[in-house]
Amino acid sequence: MTNPKTLLLSGAMALGSLTAPSGAALADVRNIVLVHGANVDGSTWRDVYDRLTAEDYMVTVVQMPLTSTEDDIAAVQRIVDVQDGPMLLVGHSYGGVVISAVGVDTDVKGLVYVAAFQPDVGESGGDLLASSPTEFSSDKLTVFEDGHYLIHEDAFLSVVGNGMSSEDAIFVARSQAASNMAILEYRTRSAAWTGKPSWSVIATLDRTVAPDLQRQMSLRAGSTIVNIDNGHMLPMTNPDEVADVIRQAAGAVD
Repeated sequence: MTNPKTLLLSGAMALGSLTAPSGAALADVRNIVLVHGANVDGSTWRDVYDRLTAEDYMVTVVQMPLTSTEDDIAAVQRIVDVQDGPMLLVGHSYGGVVISAVGVDTDVKGLVYVAAFQPDVGESGGDLLASSPTEFSSDKLTVFEDGHYLIHEDAFLSVVGNGMSSEDAIFVARSQAASNMAILEYRTRSAAWTGKPSWSVIATLDRTVAPDLQRQMSLRAGSTIVNIDNGHMLPMTNPDEVADVIRQAAGAVD
């Protein structure tokens, strides 16, 4: 595969270079579908949503049930099916597993991974986490008899929410959407990034999905790589930079 372009967001000049000249007016793709991660909901995308819709992008935020990856894929596919024209799929964290599956849809023209899993066929999120361990471990979870789990509040604040304001981190920790452990065991059946352009936003201070793992997956996929120096919750902590990457992708795909 071709070598990925690596962009470093380290100052105003770098940020300016990623900004599309006039937003959606010059973009080839105007429809953006945002997919959240595990244990959260679509509200984590609100600040990114606001920035993109202000420039007349048609942005839809999926709400996944988190009961199984099959159910989550179906939820995203329903939203893809009602889009009017070509689109980008954007996935945060576990959402990367889902967009890798749904992204084979012919109307999906590109994929953006944000501190996300970018699995190949046969890989699971659990396998990828185990291949490059972080502070996110099983002892940080409460697992219920029905297979769903929640992240302990203190672990959420220190591991998942590092880089967030204390107020935001506590709110997200206490409004968790319980996820089924089965989503970490799902083995990917199709990897849309093998045939479509992709972008990867790497959280260099991530304590949940190891930055080295994010980079390995991105290099394997030939993704355009953007580094942001913050923790796992980039859609909330760095919405300007994340929105800039989405604009760049929307203007680059056919």
